[in-house]
Amino acid sequence: MRRVVYDLNVILDVLLKREPFFSASARALDAAGRGAVEGFIAGHSVATLHYVLRRCVGDRKARLLMSELFQRLIVAPVSDAGVRRALESPVEDFEDSLVSAAAAEVNAAVIVTRNTSDFRRSSIPALLPEVFTAT
Repeated sequence: MRRVVYDLNVILDVLLKREPFFSASARALDAAGRGAVEGFIAGHSVATLHYVLRRCVGDRKARLLMSELFQRLIVAPVSDAGVRRALESPVEDFEDSLVSAAAAEVNAAVIVTRNTSDFRRSSIPALLPEVFTAT
């Protein structure tokens, strides 16, 4: 089964219903919900996800949303080797290099993100949600 890492911006678009991105991101994330792909979120993104959700909807709702999300997605580990790989990565933004490293750790075929330009030097290709759903 094709493995996909969803960048945090796509997940937040869906959970917070952020327009004008919600529809495309929801269709992309739904592929994991339907079992069409094996979906992942980079492990280091989980704390940031909770932080942003908690500020927007409160702790209780944030935890509920995350529990529902993790029924569809698997947490991709960022190992010691992955962090070291990210430090040497040609991906300029360190957080994005960690996403790329996590994607490599789980042998993902693609990263679904709204900021594909930040991943242009990633070893794992990055696609916009609307492009991903068209493939």
